[in-house]
Amino acid sequence: MTETMPISTTITSERIYQAILHGAASIRDNYEELNRINVYPVVDYDTGSNLAHTMNYILSHVTVHETVRDTLRDVARSALISARGNSGAIFSQYFNGLYLASSEGSTLSLTELATCFHTAYEKAFKALENAVEGTIITLMRAWAVGFKEALQQSLSPHELFESTLSRIRTALEDTSKTLSDLKALGLVDAGALGYYYFMEGFVQALLGRKTILPNHVVASTLPRMDQDFHLTSEQATINYRYCTEVLLESDSYDETALRADLSRLGDCLLVAAADNLARIHLHTNTPWEMVRLAATHGNILEQKADDMVLQNLLAGPAEQKIACVTDSIADLPREYVHHHHIFQIPLNILIGQTSYLDKVTIDRTYLYDHLSEASSAQLNREQIQSFLTPILAHYESVLILTVSSKMSGTYTRFKEYIADIGPDASRVALVDTKVNSGAQGLLVQAAVEKIESGMSLTELASEMEVMRSRAKILVSVLDIEPMARSGRVSEKIGRLLIRLHFKPLVSIDPDGHGAIRGIAFSREKNWKLLLRSLKRHQFTDYVIVHADATERAEEQRQEMVLLTGHEPKYITDISAIVALFAGRGSVAVAYMEDHAKEST
Repeated sequence: MTETMPISTTITSERIYQAILHGAASIRDNYEELNRINVYPVVDYDTGSNLAHTMNYILSHVTVHETVRDTLRDVARSALISARGNSGAIFSQYFNGLYLASSEGSTLSLTELATCFHTAYEKAFKALENAVEGTIITLMRAWAVGFKEALQQSLSPHELFESTLSRIRTALEDTSKTLSDLKALGLVDAGALGYYYFMEGFVQALLGRKTILPNHVVASTLPRMDQDFHLTSEQATINYRYCTEVLLESDSYDETALRADLSRLGDCLLVAAADNLARIHLHTNTPWEMVRLAATHGNILEQKADDMVLQNLLAGPAEQKIACVTDSIADLPREYVHHHHIFQIPLNILIGQTSYLDKVTIDRTYLYDHLSEASSAQLNREQIQSFLTPILAHYESVLILTVSSKMSGTYTRFKEYIADIGPDASRVALVDTKVNSGAQGLLVQAAVEKIESGMSLTELASEMEVMRSRAKILVSVLDIEPMARSGRVSEKIGRLLIRLHFKPLVSIDPDGHGAIRGIAFSREKNWKLLLRSLKRHQFTDYVIVHADATERAEEQRQEMVLLTGHEPKYITDISAIVALFAGRGSVAVAYMEDHAKEST
Protein backbone atom coordinates (compact mmCIF):
# COMPACT_ATOMS: atom_id res chain seq x y z
CA MET A 1 0.00 0.00 0.00
CA THR A 2 1.08 3.60 -0.46
CA GLU A 3 1.37 6.31 2.19
CA THR A 4 -1.53 8.74 1.76
CA MET A 5 -0.48 11.41 4.25
CA PRO A 6 0.22 14.59 2.22
CA ILE A 7 3.61 16.19 2.46
CA SER A 8 3.75 19.22 4.77
CA THR A 9 6.20 22.10 4.94
CA THR A 10 8.41 19.99 7.21
CA ILE A 11 9.97 16.64 6.39
CA THR A 12 10.70 14.05 9.06
CA SER A 13 13.84 11.97 9.36
CA GLU A 14 11.75 8.91 8.50
CA ARG A 15 10.43 10.49 5.31
CA ILE A 16 13.82 11.73 4.08
CA TYR A 17 15.14 8.22 4.76
CA GLN A 18 12.35 6.62 2.74
CA ALA A 19 12.84 9.13 -0.09
CA ILE A 20 16.55 8.28 -0.34
CA LEU A 21 15.79 4.56 -0.33
CA HIS A 22 13.32 5.00 -3.19
CA GLY A 23 15.79 7.13 -5.11
CA ALA A 24 18.43 4.44 -4.64
CA ALA A 25 16.02 1.70 -5.72
CA SER A 26 15.08 3.71 -8.83
CA ILE A 27 18.72 3.79 -9.95
CA ARG A 28 19.19 0.11 -9.18
CA ASP A 29 16.11 -0.86 -11.17
CA ASN A 30 17.33 1.07 -14.23
CA TYR A 31 21.01 0.12 -14.14
CA GLU A 32 20.89 -1.72 -17.48
CA GLU A 33 19.73 1.39 -19.33
CA LEU A 34 22.47 3.45 -17.69
CA ASN A 35 25.06 0.88 -18.81
CA ARG A 36 23.79 0.95 -22.39
CA ILE A 37 24.17 4.71 -22.81
CA ASN A 38 27.48 5.10 -20.92
CA VAL A 39 29.86 6.47 -23.57
CA TYR A 40 31.30 9.51 -21.76
CA PRO A 41 34.02 10.20 -20.65
CA VAL A 42 35.06 6.63 -21.59
CA VAL A 43 33.11 4.01 -23.52
CA ASP A 44 33.05 1.35 -20.81
CA TYR A 45 29.32 0.79 -20.17
CA ASP A 46 29.62 0.44 -16.42
CA THR A 47 27.98 3.57 -14.97
CA GLY A 48 24.78 1.67 -14.20
CA SER A 49 26.59 -1.18 -12.50
CA ASN A 50 28.78 1.18 -10.50
CA LEU A 51 25.83 3.27 -9.31
CA ALA A 52 23.75 0.17 -8.60
CA HIS A 53 26.56 -1.15 -6.40
CA THR A 54 26.50 2.04 -4.33
CA MET A 55 22.71 2.15 -4.14
CA ASN A 56 22.47 -1.51 -3.16
CA TYR A 57 24.88 -0.79 -0.32
CA ILE A 58 22.77 2.15 0.84
CA LEU A 59 19.59 0.05 0.65
CA SER A 60 21.06 -2.72 2.76
CA HIS A 61 23.14 -0.73 5.27
CA VAL A 62 21.49 2.61 6.04
CA THR A 63 18.99 2.86 8.90
CA VAL A 64 16.73 5.69 10.00
CA HIS A 65 17.79 7.75 13.02
CA GLU A 66 15.94 10.17 15.27
CA THR A 67 17.54 13.25 13.74
CA VAL A 68 17.73 14.10 10.06
CA ARG A 69 21.44 14.80 10.41
CA ASP A 70 22.25 11.34 11.79
CA THR A 71 20.21 9.68 9.05
CA LEU A 72 21.98 11.68 6.33
CA ARG A 73 25.34 11.02 7.96
CA ASP A 74 24.64 7.28 7.68
CA VAL A 75 23.73 7.73 4.01
CA ALA A 76 26.85 9.81 3.27
CA ARG A 77 29.21 7.35 4.93
CA SER A 78 27.62 4.32 3.25
CA ALA A 79 27.78 6.02 -0.15
CA LEU A 80 31.44 6.86 0.27
CA ILE A 81 32.40 3.37 1.41
CA SER A 82 30.64 1.75 -1.55
CA ALA A 83 31.28 4.35 -4.27
CA ARG A 84 32.51 3.02 -7.59
CA GLY A 85 33.44 4.97 -10.68
CA ASN A 86 33.22 8.67 -11.38
CA SER A 87 29.44 8.95 -10.94
CA GLY A 88 29.50 6.90 -7.74
CA ALA A 89 32.11 9.19 -6.20
CA ILE A 90 30.16 12.29 -7.25
CA PHE A 91 26.99 10.89 -5.72
CA SER A 92 28.83 10.13 -2.47
CA GLN A 93 29.97 13.73 -2.22
CA TYR A 94 26.46 14.93 -3.01
CA PHE A 95 25.12 12.92 -0.08
CA ASN A 96 27.92 14.29 2.08
CA GLY A 97 26.75 17.82 1.23
CA LEU A 98 23.18 16.95 2.23
CA TYR A 99 24.53 15.71 5.57
CA LEU A 100 26.81 18.68 6.25
CA ALA A 101 24.03 21.22 5.64
CA SER A 102 21.38 19.40 7.67
CA SER A 103 20.22 20.28 11.18
CA GLU A 104 20.21 18.26 14.39
CA GLY A 105 16.41 18.28 14.61
CA SER A 106 13.97 15.50 13.85
CA THR A 107 12.48 17.45 10.94
CA LEU A 108 13.68 19.56 8.05
CA SER A 109 11.87 22.61 6.68
CA LEU A 110 11.61 23.12 2.93
CA THR A 111 13.88 26.16 3.25
CA GLU A 112 16.46 24.05 5.08
CA LEU A 113 16.09 21.37 2.43
CA ALA A 114 16.84 23.96 -0.27
CA THR A 115 20.06 24.81 1.58
CA CYS A 116 20.93 21.11 1.74
CA PHE A 117 20.45 20.72 -2.02
CA HIS A 118 22.66 23.74 -2.71
CA THR A 119 25.44 22.53 -0.40
CA ALA A 120 25.20 19.05 -1.91
CA TYR A 121 25.72 20.47 -5.40
CA GLU A 122 28.65 22.61 -4.22
CA LYS A 123 30.38 19.67 -2.52
CA ALA A 124 29.98 17.51 -5.62
CA PHE A 125 31.23 20.32 -7.87
CA LYS A 126 34.29 21.04 -5.72
CA ALA A 127 35.21 17.36 -5.61
CA LEU A 128 35.82 17.44 -9.37
CA GLU A 129 39.18 18.54 -10.72
CA ASN A 130 37.58 19.67 -13.99
CA ALA A 131 33.78 19.82 -13.95
CA VAL A 132 32.22 19.33 -17.40
CA GLU A 133 28.83 20.77 -18.35
CA GLY A 134 26.25 18.43 -19.80
CA THR A 135 26.90 15.78 -17.15
CA ILE A 136 25.54 14.81 -13.74
CA ILE A 137 26.86 18.03 -12.17
CA THR A 138 24.66 20.09 -14.52
CA LEU A 139 21.53 18.36 -13.25
CA MET A 140 22.59 18.70 -9.63
CA ARG A 141 22.92 22.44 -10.11
CA ALA A 142 19.63 22.62 -12.03
CA TRP A 143 17.86 20.89 -9.15
CA ALA A 144 19.39 23.16 -6.48
CA VAL A 145 18.65 26.36 -8.42
CA GLY A 146 15.22 25.21 -9.58
CA PHE A 147 14.12 24.14 -6.11
CA LYS A 148 15.18 27.46 -4.56
CA GLU A 149 13.43 29.49 -7.27
CA ALA A 150 10.25 27.42 -7.06
CA LEU A 151 10.26 27.79 -3.28
CA GLN A 152 10.06 31.57 -3.69
CA GLN A 153 6.90 31.25 -5.80
CA SER A 154 4.70 30.13 -2.88
CA LEU A 155 3.87 26.82 -4.56
CA SER A 156 2.35 23.90 -2.69
CA PRO A 157 4.86 21.21 -1.68
CA HIS A 158 3.53 18.97 -4.45
CA GLU A 159 3.88 21.72 -7.07
CA LEU A 160 7.31 22.60 -5.72
CA PHE A 161 8.76 19.14 -6.21
CA GLU A 162 6.96 18.45 -9.50
CA SER A 163 8.12 21.78 -10.92
CA THR A 164 11.75 21.11 -10.01
CA LEU A 165 11.61 17.57 -11.37
CA SER A 166 10.28 18.93 -14.66
CA ARG A 167 13.15 21.41 -14.75
CA ILE A 168 15.86 18.77 -14.46
CA ARG A 169 14.06 16.61 -17.03
CA THR A 170 14.63 19.46 -19.50
CA ALA A 171 18.24 19.79 -18.35
CA LEU A 172 18.68 16.06 -18.89
CA GLU A 173 17.43 16.26 -22.47
CA ASP A 174 19.84 19.13 -23.10
CA THR A 175 22.84 16.95 -22.20
CA SER A 176 22.42 15.21 -25.55
CA LYS A 177 23.22 18.54 -27.22
CA THR A 178 26.08 19.71 -25.00
CA LEU A 179 28.77 17.05 -25.39
CA SER A 180 29.89 16.08 -28.88
CA ASP A 181 30.30 12.40 -27.90
CA LEU A 182 26.64 12.29 -26.86
CA LYS A 183 25.34 14.49 -29.66
CA ALA A 184 26.75 12.18 -32.33
CA LEU A 185 24.83 9.23 -30.85
CA GLY A 186 21.73 11.13 -29.75
CA LEU A 187 22.21 10.04 -26.13
CA VAL A 188 21.82 11.76 -22.79
CA ASP A 189 24.63 11.51 -20.23
CA ALA A 190 24.45 8.27 -18.22
CA GLY A 191 25.42 9.89 -14.92
CA ALA A 192 22.88 12.65 -15.43
CA LEU A 193 20.16 10.12 -16.18
CA GLY A 194 21.14 8.25 -13.02
CA TYR A 195 20.66 11.44 -11.00
CA TYR A 196 17.29 12.03 -12.66
CA TYR A 197 16.14 8.52 -11.76
CA PHE A 198 17.28 9.10 -8.18
CA MET A 199 15.38 12.38 -7.84
CA GLU A 200 12.32 10.89 -9.50
CA GLY A 201 12.19 8.10 -6.91
CA PHE A 202 13.03 10.61 -4.17
CA VAL A 203 10.12 12.88 -5.13
CA GLN A 204 7.60 10.08 -5.59
CA ALA A 205 8.36 8.84 -2.07
CA LEU A 206 8.14 12.33 -0.56
CA LEU A 207 4.77 12.86 -2.23
CA GLY A 208 3.45 9.55 -0.89
CA ARG A 209 3.12 7.89 -4.30
CA LYS A 210 5.51 5.02 -3.61
CA THR A 211 5.19 1.99 -1.37
CA ILE A 212 7.10 2.58 1.83
CA LEU A 213 10.12 0.31 2.04
CA PRO A 214 10.84 -1.55 5.29
CA ASN A 215 13.60 -0.16 7.48
CA HIS A 216 15.90 -3.09 6.79
CA VAL A 217 15.24 -3.62 3.10
CA VAL A 218 17.37 -6.33 1.53
CA ALA A 219 18.96 -5.17 -1.71
CA SER A 220 18.32 -7.43 -4.64
CA THR A 221 21.18 -9.31 -6.22
CA LEU A 222 22.46 -7.38 -9.18
CA PRO A 223 21.54 -9.24 -12.37
CA ARG A 224 24.23 -10.34 -14.76
CA MET A 225 25.08 -7.95 -17.56
CA ASP A 226 24.47 -10.17 -20.54
CA GLN A 227 22.48 -7.71 -22.63
CA ASP A 228 23.71 -6.39 -25.96
CA PHE A 229 24.84 -2.83 -25.36
CA HIS A 230 27.00 -2.36 -28.44
CA LEU A 231 25.98 1.08 -29.65
CA THR A 232 28.92 1.65 -31.94
CA SER A 233 31.78 -0.36 -33.36
CA GLU A 234 34.20 2.51 -32.97
CA GLN A 235 36.70 2.11 -30.14
CA ALA A 236 37.38 5.20 -28.07
CA THR A 237 40.81 6.73 -27.67
CA ILE A 238 41.82 6.26 -24.04
CA ASN A 239 44.77 8.33 -22.87
CA TYR A 240 44.83 6.91 -19.35
CA ARG A 241 44.28 3.18 -19.10
CA TYR A 242 43.24 2.53 -15.51
CA CYS A 243 40.22 3.85 -13.63
CA THR A 244 41.80 3.78 -10.19
CA GLU A 245 40.09 4.29 -6.85
CA VAL A 246 41.23 4.34 -3.25
CA LEU A 247 39.24 4.54 -0.03
CA LEU A 248 41.42 6.43 2.42
CA GLU A 249 41.04 6.74 6.18
CA SER A 250 42.63 9.77 7.83
CA ASP A 251 41.77 12.15 10.64
CA SER A 252 43.91 14.96 9.28
CA TYR A 253 44.68 14.57 5.58
CA ASP A 254 45.35 17.71 3.53
CA GLU A 255 43.08 17.63 0.47
CA THR A 256 45.02 20.37 -1.32
CA ALA A 257 48.30 18.49 -0.89
CA LEU A 258 46.65 15.23 -1.93
CA ARG A 259 45.30 16.80 -5.11
CA ALA A 260 48.71 18.31 -5.88
CA ASP A 261 50.37 14.90 -5.53
CA LEU A 262 47.87 13.08 -7.73
CA SER A 263 46.80 15.56 -10.41
CA ARG A 264 50.02 15.08 -12.42
CA LEU A 265 49.37 11.34 -12.77
CA GLY A 266 46.28 11.50 -15.00
CA ASP A 267 42.85 13.06 -15.35
CA CYS A 268 39.31 12.84 -13.95
CA LEU A 269 40.65 13.35 -10.42
CA LEU A 270 37.86 13.40 -7.87
CA VAL A 271 38.20 13.52 -4.09
CA ALA A 272 35.03 12.83 -2.09
CA ALA A 273 35.05 12.90 1.71
CA ALA A 274 32.79 12.09 4.64
CA ASP A 275 34.02 12.33 8.23
CA ASN A 276 37.45 10.67 8.33
CA LEU A 277 37.04 8.83 5.01
CA ALA A 278 37.98 9.98 1.52
CA ARG A 279 37.21 8.28 -1.80
CA ILE A 280 39.79 9.16 -4.46
CA HIS A 281 39.12 8.54 -8.15
CA LEU A 282 41.71 8.99 -10.93
CA HIS A 283 42.27 7.85 -14.51
CA THR A 284 45.97 7.05 -14.82
CA ASN A 285 48.56 4.87 -16.54
CA THR A 286 50.44 4.31 -13.26
CA PRO A 287 47.91 3.04 -10.69
CA TRP A 288 50.72 1.77 -8.47
CA GLU A 289 52.10 5.30 -8.15
CA MET A 290 48.65 6.71 -7.39
CA VAL A 291 48.15 4.14 -4.61
CA ARG A 292 51.64 4.70 -3.21
CA LEU A 293 51.16 8.48 -3.04
CA ALA A 294 47.66 8.17 -1.57
CA ALA A 295 49.06 5.94 1.16
CA THR A 296 51.27 8.81 2.37
CA HIS A 297 48.09 10.72 3.29
CA GLY A 298 46.35 8.03 5.37
CA ASN A 299 45.48 4.35 5.66
CA ILE A 300 44.22 2.66 2.51
CA LEU A 301 41.10 0.61 3.26
CA GLU A 302 40.21 -0.36 -0.32
CA GLN A 303 41.59 0.02 -3.81
CA LYS A 304 40.67 -0.96 -7.35
CA ALA A 305 42.02 -0.36 -10.83
CA ASP A 306 39.78 -1.18 -13.80
CA ASP A 307 41.42 -1.54 -17.21
CA MET A 308 39.31 0.83 -19.32
CA VAL A 309 40.93 -0.31 -22.57
CA LEU A 310 39.71 -3.85 -21.96
CA GLN A 311 36.34 -2.51 -20.81
CA ASN A 312 36.12 -0.58 -24.06
CA LEU A 313 37.11 -3.71 -25.96
CA LEU A 314 34.29 -5.62 -24.28
CA ALA A 315 31.88 -2.91 -25.38
CA GLY A 316 32.73 -3.34 -29.08
CA PRO A 317 32.53 -6.20 -31.56
CA ALA A 318 34.38 -9.39 -30.61
CA GLU A 319 37.63 -9.82 -32.55
CA GLN A 320 37.93 -13.48 -31.56
CA LYS A 321 35.38 -16.09 -30.52
CA ILE A 322 37.44 -17.27 -27.55
CA ALA A 323 38.81 -15.14 -24.72
CA CYS A 324 42.07 -16.11 -23.05
CA VAL A 325 42.02 -15.62 -19.28
CA THR A 326 44.87 -16.21 -16.86
CA ASP A 327 46.05 -14.96 -13.49
CA SER A 328 48.80 -12.49 -12.65
CA ILE A 329 51.27 -15.25 -11.76
CA ALA A 330 51.69 -15.88 -15.50
CA ASP A 331 54.73 -13.77 -16.35
CA LEU A 332 54.36 -12.08 -19.73
CA PRO A 333 55.49 -8.70 -21.07
CA ARG A 334 52.84 -6.07 -20.37
CA GLU A 335 52.88 -5.02 -24.03
CA TYR A 336 52.12 -8.58 -25.17
CA VAL A 337 49.23 -8.90 -22.72
CA HIS A 338 47.74 -5.62 -23.91
CA HIS A 339 48.28 -6.23 -27.63
CA HIS A 340 46.70 -9.69 -27.63
CA HIS A 341 43.86 -8.74 -25.27
CA ILE A 342 44.73 -11.30 -22.62
CA PHE A 343 42.51 -11.00 -19.55
CA GLN A 344 44.80 -11.33 -16.55
CA ILE A 345 43.09 -11.29 -13.15
CA PRO A 346 45.35 -9.74 -10.49
CA LEU A 347 45.89 -11.77 -7.34
CA ASN A 348 46.00 -10.15 -3.91
CA ILE A 349 49.17 -9.02 -2.12
CA LEU A 350 48.90 -8.11 1.56
CA ILE A 351 51.35 -5.68 3.15
CA GLY A 352 50.37 -4.77 6.65
CA GLN A 353 46.60 -4.25 6.58
CA THR A 354 46.51 -3.13 2.94
CA SER A 355 45.60 -5.42 0.06
CA TYR A 356 47.25 -4.63 -3.29
CA LEU A 357 46.54 -5.96 -6.79
CA ASP A 358 49.46 -7.88 -8.26
CA LYS A 359 50.99 -6.16 -11.32
CA VAL A 360 48.44 -3.33 -11.11
CA THR A 361 48.50 -1.30 -7.88
CA ILE A 362 51.90 -2.35 -6.56
CA ASP A 363 55.25 -1.74 -8.27
CA ARG A 364 58.34 -3.85 -7.75
CA THR A 365 60.29 -1.15 -5.88
CA TYR A 366 57.64 -0.86 -3.19
CA LEU A 367 57.23 -4.63 -3.05
CA TYR A 368 60.92 -5.38 -2.56
CA ASP A 369 61.21 -2.67 0.07
CA HIS A 370 58.43 -4.41 2.03
CA LEU A 371 59.08 -8.03 1.04
CA SER A 372 59.48 -9.25 4.63
CA GLU A 373 56.00 -7.90 5.49
CA ALA A 374 54.22 -9.18 2.38
CA SER A 375 51.97 -12.19 1.93
CA SER A 376 49.43 -13.38 -0.63
CA ALA A 377 45.67 -13.83 -0.32
CA GLN A 378 43.30 -15.87 -2.47
CA LEU A 379 40.79 -14.37 -4.84
CA ASN A 380 37.27 -14.12 -3.47
CA ARG A 381 34.07 -14.96 -5.33
CA GLU A 382 33.13 -11.33 -5.92
CA GLN A 383 36.47 -10.65 -7.61
CA ILE A 384 36.06 -13.62 -9.94
CA GLN A 385 32.43 -12.82 -10.72
CA SER A 386 33.05 -9.16 -11.53
CA PHE A 387 36.04 -10.15 -13.69
CA LEU A 388 34.46 -12.99 -15.66
CA THR A 389 30.88 -11.74 -16.11
CA PRO A 390 31.58 -9.11 -18.82
CA ILE A 391 33.99 -11.49 -20.58
CA LEU A 392 31.35 -14.22 -20.77
CA ALA A 393 28.84 -11.67 -22.02
CA HIS A 394 31.15 -10.63 -24.86
CA TYR A 395 32.80 -13.85 -26.08
CA GLU A 396 31.33 -17.13 -27.29
CA SER A 397 33.63 -19.05 -24.97
CA VAL A 398 36.45 -18.59 -22.48
CA LEU A 399 39.69 -20.49 -21.86
CA ILE A 400 41.12 -20.08 -18.35
CA LEU A 401 44.73 -21.06 -17.68
CA THR A 402 45.61 -20.93 -13.98
CA VAL A 403 48.74 -21.28 -11.93
CA SER A 404 49.32 -24.79 -10.57
CA SER A 405 46.52 -25.82 -8.23
CA LYS A 406 49.16 -27.28 -5.90
CA MET A 407 50.63 -23.79 -5.40
CA SER A 408 47.52 -21.63 -5.19
CA GLY A 409 43.77 -21.81 -4.61
CA THR A 410 43.10 -19.87 -7.84
CA TYR A 411 42.14 -22.97 -9.86
CA THR A 412 39.74 -24.11 -7.13
CA ARG A 413 38.13 -20.66 -6.82
CA PHE A 414 37.48 -20.57 -10.59
CA LYS A 415 36.17 -24.14 -10.53
CA GLU A 416 33.72 -23.31 -7.72
CA TYR A 417 32.45 -20.26 -9.57
CA ILE A 418 32.00 -22.10 -12.88
CA ALA A 419 29.99 -24.82 -11.12
CA ASP A 420 27.42 -22.20 -10.12
CA ILE A 421 26.84 -20.39 -13.43
CA GLY A 422 24.45 -22.91 -14.96
CA PRO A 423 24.38 -23.36 -18.76
CA ASP A 424 27.19 -20.83 -19.24
CA ALA A 425 29.58 -23.36 -17.70
CA SER A 426 29.62 -25.21 -21.03
CA ARG A 427 31.24 -22.15 -22.60
CA VAL A 428 34.20 -22.21 -20.21
CA ALA A 429 37.27 -24.46 -20.31
CA LEU A 430 39.37 -24.40 -17.14
CA VAL A 431 42.91 -25.76 -17.33
CA ASP A 432 45.32 -26.23 -14.45
CA THR A 433 48.69 -25.46 -16.08
CA LYS A 434 50.55 -27.24 -13.23
CA VAL A 435 53.29 -24.61 -13.54
CA ASN A 436 53.77 -20.93 -12.76
CA SER A 437 55.65 -17.79 -13.79
CA GLY A 438 57.40 -17.93 -17.17
CA ALA A 439 56.30 -21.51 -17.88
CA GLN A 440 52.70 -20.45 -17.41
CA GLY A 441 53.40 -17.46 -19.63
CA LEU A 442 54.65 -19.73 -22.43
CA LEU A 443 51.45 -21.78 -22.24
CA VAL A 444 49.37 -18.62 -22.43
CA GLN A 445 51.32 -17.51 -25.51
CA ALA A 446 50.73 -20.89 -27.13
CA ALA A 447 47.02 -20.66 -26.35
CA VAL A 448 46.79 -17.17 -27.86
CA GLU A 449 48.40 -18.38 -31.08
CA LYS A 450 45.94 -21.25 -31.34
CA ILE A 451 42.96 -18.98 -30.59
CA GLU A 452 44.08 -16.60 -33.32
CA SER A 453 44.42 -19.53 -35.73
CA GLY A 454 40.76 -20.44 -35.17
CA MET A 455 41.04 -23.56 -33.00
CA SER A 456 37.84 -24.58 -31.17
CA LEU A 457 37.52 -24.42 -27.39
CA THR A 458 37.40 -28.21 -27.00
CA GLU A 459 40.51 -28.71 -29.12
CA LEU A 460 42.23 -25.84 -27.36
CA ALA A 461 41.64 -27.21 -23.87
CA SER A 462 42.85 -30.67 -24.91
CA GLU A 463 45.94 -29.21 -26.54
CA MET A 464 46.79 -27.19 -23.44
CA GLU A 465 46.48 -30.25 -21.22
CA VAL A 466 49.01 -32.03 -23.45
CA MET A 467 51.37 -29.07 -23.80
CA ARG A 468 51.55 -28.38 -20.07
CA SER A 469 53.74 -31.47 -19.60
CA ARG A 470 56.35 -29.79 -21.83
CA ALA A 471 56.34 -26.47 -19.96
CA LYS A 472 59.29 -26.33 -17.55
CA ILE A 473 60.95 -23.78 -15.31
CA LEU A 474 64.23 -23.68 -13.39
CA VAL A 475 64.63 -20.99 -10.75
CA SER A 476 68.00 -19.90 -9.42
CA VAL A 477 67.27 -18.81 -5.82
CA LEU A 478 69.93 -16.73 -4.07
CA ASP A 479 68.01 -15.85 -0.91
CA ILE A 480 66.34 -18.76 0.88
CA GLU A 481 64.82 -16.54 3.59
CA PRO A 482 61.53 -15.72 1.76
CA MET A 483 60.98 -19.42 1.00
CA ALA A 484 61.71 -20.35 4.61
CA ARG A 485 59.46 -17.57 5.88
CA SER A 486 56.60 -18.67 3.62
CA GLY A 487 56.26 -21.99 5.44
CA ARG A 488 57.44 -24.07 2.47
CA VAL A 489 59.89 -25.66 4.94
CA SER A 490 59.68 -25.95 8.72
CA GLU A 491 60.83 -23.01 10.84
CA LYS A 492 63.72 -25.04 12.29
CA ILE A 493 64.97 -26.21 8.89
CA GLY A 494 64.42 -22.74 7.50
CA ARG A 495 66.72 -21.16 10.10
CA LEU A 496 69.36 -23.79 9.35
CA LEU A 497 69.20 -23.20 5.60
CA ILE A 498 69.53 -19.44 6.12
CA ARG A 499 72.65 -19.89 8.27
CA LEU A 500 74.15 -22.20 5.65
CA HIS A 501 73.47 -19.64 2.86
CA PHE A 502 71.54 -22.36 1.05
CA LYS A 503 70.96 -21.44 -2.63
CA PRO A 504 68.71 -24.05 -4.23
CA LEU A 505 67.74 -24.65 -7.83
CA VAL A 506 63.96 -24.94 -7.78
CA SER A 507 61.64 -26.50 -10.36
CA ILE A 508 58.10 -27.91 -10.53
CA ASP A 509 57.30 -31.62 -10.57
CA PRO A 510 54.77 -33.20 -13.00
CA ASP A 511 51.96 -32.86 -10.44
CA GLY A 512 52.54 -29.14 -10.04
CA HIS A 513 54.39 -29.10 -6.72
CA GLY A 514 57.52 -27.04 -6.19
CA ALA A 515 60.62 -29.24 -6.07
CA ILE A 516 64.29 -28.65 -5.28
CA ARG A 517 66.35 -29.86 -8.24
CA GLY A 518 69.79 -29.07 -6.90
CA ILE A 519 71.71 -27.62 -3.97
CA ALA A 520 74.47 -25.02 -3.93
CA PHE A 521 76.03 -22.86 -1.24
CA SER A 522 77.42 -20.12 -3.44
CA ARG A 523 76.12 -17.97 -6.24
CA GLU A 524 78.68 -19.36 -8.71
CA LYS A 525 77.80 -23.00 -8.05
CA ASN A 526 74.10 -22.22 -8.22
CA TRP A 527 74.69 -20.62 -11.62
CA LYS A 528 76.63 -23.64 -12.92
CA LEU A 529 73.93 -25.94 -11.61
CA LEU A 530 71.30 -24.05 -13.58
CA LEU A 531 73.28 -24.18 -16.82
CA ARG A 532 74.11 -27.86 -16.38
CA SER A 533 70.44 -28.69 -15.86
CA LEU A 534 69.43 -26.74 -18.97
CA LYS A 535 71.96 -28.60 -21.14
CA ARG A 536 70.19 -31.88 -20.39
CA HIS A 537 67.03 -30.77 -22.20
CA GLN A 538 66.13 -30.07 -25.81
CA PHE A 539 64.10 -26.91 -26.33
CA THR A 540 63.69 -24.03 -28.74
CA ASP A 541 61.31 -21.56 -27.11
CA TYR A 542 62.45 -20.13 -23.80
CA VAL A 543 61.99 -17.01 -21.68
CA ILE A 544 63.88 -15.40 -18.82
CA VAL A 545 62.16 -13.91 -15.79
CA HIS A 546 63.73 -12.27 -12.77
CA ALA A 547 63.06 -10.65 -9.39
CA ASP A 548 64.69 -7.22 -9.55
CA ALA A 549 67.80 -8.80 -11.08
CA THR A 550 68.24 -7.10 -14.45
CA GLU A 551 72.01 -7.69 -14.59
CA ARG A 552 71.71 -11.39 -13.71
CA ALA A 553 68.98 -11.74 -16.33
CA GLU A 554 71.27 -10.21 -18.95
CA GLU A 555 74.07 -12.60 -17.97
CA GLN A 556 71.60 -15.45 -18.28
CA ARG A 557 70.51 -14.20 -21.71
CA GLN A 558 74.10 -14.25 -22.96
CA GLU A 559 74.63 -17.78 -21.65
CA MET A 560 71.36 -18.95 -23.20
CA VAL A 561 72.20 -17.46 -26.59
CA LEU A 562 75.50 -19.37 -26.53
CA LEU A 563 73.66 -22.52 -25.50
CA THR A 564 70.73 -22.35 -27.93
CA GLY A 565 71.89 -20.08 -30.71
CA HIS A 566 68.90 -17.73 -30.41
CA GLU A 567 67.38 -15.04 -28.21
CA PRO A 568 64.67 -15.64 -25.59
CA LYS A 569 61.09 -14.93 -26.59
CA TYR A 570 61.10 -12.28 -23.87
CA ILE A 571 62.68 -11.14 -20.61
CA THR A 572 60.42 -9.74 -17.90
CA ASP A 573 59.96 -9.27 -14.16
CA ILE A 574 58.31 -12.03 -12.19
CA SER A 575 54.97 -11.53 -10.50
CA ALA A 576 54.90 -10.14 -6.98
CA ILE A 577 53.34 -13.40 -5.78
CA VAL A 578 56.26 -15.47 -7.09
CA ALA A 579 58.74 -12.94 -5.69
CA LEU A 580 57.31 -13.56 -2.22
CA PHE A 581 58.74 -17.09 -2.34
CA ALA A 582 61.63 -16.88 -4.81
CA GLY A 583 63.12 -13.79 -3.18
CA ARG A 584 64.91 -10.77 -4.57
CA GLY A 585 67.71 -11.54 -7.01
CA SER A 586 66.19 -14.75 -8.34
CA VAL A 587 66.44 -15.54 -12.04
CA ALA A 588 64.51 -18.26 -13.86
CA VAL A 589 64.54 -19.84 -17.28
CA ALA A 590 61.25 -21.27 -18.52
CA TYR A 591 61.09 -23.34 -21.68
CA MET A 592 58.95 -25.65 -23.80
CA GLU A 593 60.58 -29.03 -24.36
CA ASP A 594 60.76 -29.95 -28.01
CA HIS A 595 59.55 -33.52 -27.51
CA ALA A 596 56.19 -34.03 -25.84
CA LYS A 597 56.07 -36.09 -22.72
CA GLU A 598 53.09 -38.10 -21.58
CA SER A 599 50.46 -35.75 -20.19
CA THR A 600 50.04 -35.91 -16.44
